[in-house]
Order: sequence, then C-alpha cells, then structure tokens
Amino acid sequence: MNILKYIVFIYVITQTVKSDPINRHIKIDGNFDDWANVPSYSDPEDNIEGTVYDVSPWFPSLKFPDCHDTNTYGISSIPKHMYNPNVNIVEFKVAHDNTSLYVYYRVVDGGVIGKTSVGPNEFNQNNPSEPSAGRFYVIAAVNIDHNDTTGYWLHGGSYHPTAPGFDGNFEIEFFNGSFNQNYYLDHAANNDTEANYLKQANKENQFVFLPSIYPYYTQYIYWNREPTLNETKRCLDGPHRLPRPYSSNYICFSRDMAPGPFNGAITYARSEKGNEFEMRAPFQGFLLNSHTGRATLELGMTINISLSLETSEEYSTPRDWSSDTTATIQYTLSHSAI
Repeated sequence: MNILKYIVFIYVITQTVKSDPINRHIKIDGNFDDWANVPSYSDPEDNIEGTVYDVSPWFPSLKFPDCHDTNTYGISSIPKHMYNPNVNIVEFKVAHDNTSLYVYYRVVDGGVIGKTSVGPNEFNQNNPSEPSAGRFYVIAAVNIDHNDTTGYWLHGGSYHPTAPGFDGNFEIEFFNGSFNQNYYLDHAANNDTEANYLKQANKENQFVFLPSIYPYYTQYIYWNREPTLNETKRCLDGPHRLPRPYSSNYICFSRDMAPGPFNGAITYARSEKGNEFEMRAPFQGFLLNSHTGRATLELGMTINISLSLETSEEYSTPRDWSSDTTATIQYTLSHSAI
C-alpha cells in the first residue's frame, strides 16, 4: 500500500473530534462572554524548550513540535521548533449562525494575536536588531465538500499536524503594526494556468473544487457592498462586480502585503489583553459552488475545519517564522438555534 493510500485509509478509520452542532449568535465586539457556552477544544501549550508535541491522526507514530517553522513541506517531515507566545494556541472554538461561520482563538497569557513589529523593510537575519515590518496571519482552513482528493493538504503550506482536503480558507493579515486585509482563498489549482482559470471562475461568483497543491490558489477580498474609492484605487486586480443577483457584491484579487487596509466582509475583534481573538466569515464570501450552483457553504452541511496562527521572525525564539495549527474539527452547520 503506497503512503497516500495508507494515509487516506487512516483518515477513514479515524474519527475526528466532533463539535456541538448548535447554531450560535456571536457578536464580534471584543466581549467574549457570548463564547462562554460554546464547546471548547484545547491545543497543547508550547514551551521555549520545545518539549511539547502534536500528533496527526494520519501519522500517529510521528510527533510534531507544537509551534514550528513555516518552511517544512514534506508530508511526514518534522518541522523545527520555533517558540512564539503570540501564536501559541491553547484553546479554540467554532460557531455559526444563519449566515456566517465564527472562530475563536486563545493564546497563552502574554501572547498578543496580530502583534507585529514596525519598520521600513522585512526582517534582516544579518541585522536582527534593525526595525522591520512584521507580518501576522490568522487562518481558518475548511474542508467544505468532505472529499479528501480536492483542495490541499495542510503540510503543503507547512501547517502541522497535517490533514487532507482543505478547499478554502478565510484569513486576516496584520502587517507593519496594523490590520492590513481580510480575504478568502480558493484552493483548486496545481499550476499557473489552472490558477488563472480559477480566477475567471471566481469573477463569475463560482467557487471551484479540484485537487490542489498549496502555492496555487486565488486570494480575494470580498465585499457585500461597493468598496470605498480608496480601496478601489489600491485594489491590485479589480474590484470585480459579481453577476446578478449578487451585483451589489465585489471581489478584489490580492496578495500578501497588499497596499491595504482592505475592510472586506470578514470581521474580527481582539480582547483587551490581546490573547483572545474572534473572527466572522460570511458564507457568501465562499461564493457559489461551481458544480451545483448552490451556496458553497449553507446550513445543513458538515465541514472539517482547522485553525492556525502564523507570524514572521521578530518575536520568535529562535528568530524565524513560527506557526501553530490546531487539530482538525468536524463541525455541522445545524439548522437548530438557541
């Protein structure tokens, strides 16, 4: 049995953790009391010695450092330990209402989600004391169609422990000391030609499901309104008005460190201490399923979701990019509500 078949076999026989599939009503306001009764999941608390590990159900014999580097892409490769309190997830939650998916992150006390350094250039390994423009990513990856052959494996983006089949992401980027942009990703390409096809499909309000490797995807800001004139001027590709009946909605294709800020439909709030973070992603941002013509995300669906935090070198020990990825959670977008 080759390794990929073995991994899929392991996935089939391994039951993922299931969340409470009850509809919640969360306000993105920095008051986290409305998360109190949402089921909680833990992630190991890392330490600077690097003695804390995660285990993937697909590789039960391997141990992965909880906080680790971001350039280890092998399917069973072990990344290097990179301690950073700002990405050291210890608790996470998932919720939804009739229109949106919500995620919650908590890192260790003293960590600040979204914290970046400020400077004129990127981090210089040869002069680490020089001020630099730091980057931070709050990431939610979603396996939407429960087909492990579409989308990408998490390790393709150096997210460990790995899992298969992630079709889309919703993310927030902080850059050079402040919020920069929020966006969705469609992972359905294996080369530049397929990525260009994907972009054309997204312009037609279609979200595509195909096998993918990580470097090839579309990254787009989604507005359920007309973007501001300032946002329009700074948009790298667009904005593109979606076809009717969604013609009041727009997308702009983006990239990391784009000339933001871009305030799309995704919203977030952070606690006063900075170690708690909540994010809302409207279902509409995942467009329409290109195969069915229906909403890509809608009530009644069951998805797999994995959360990650990732940041540049400035506050890591040793000085390198660091990330932490949670277990993959199975979650049902239930019709029931409280």
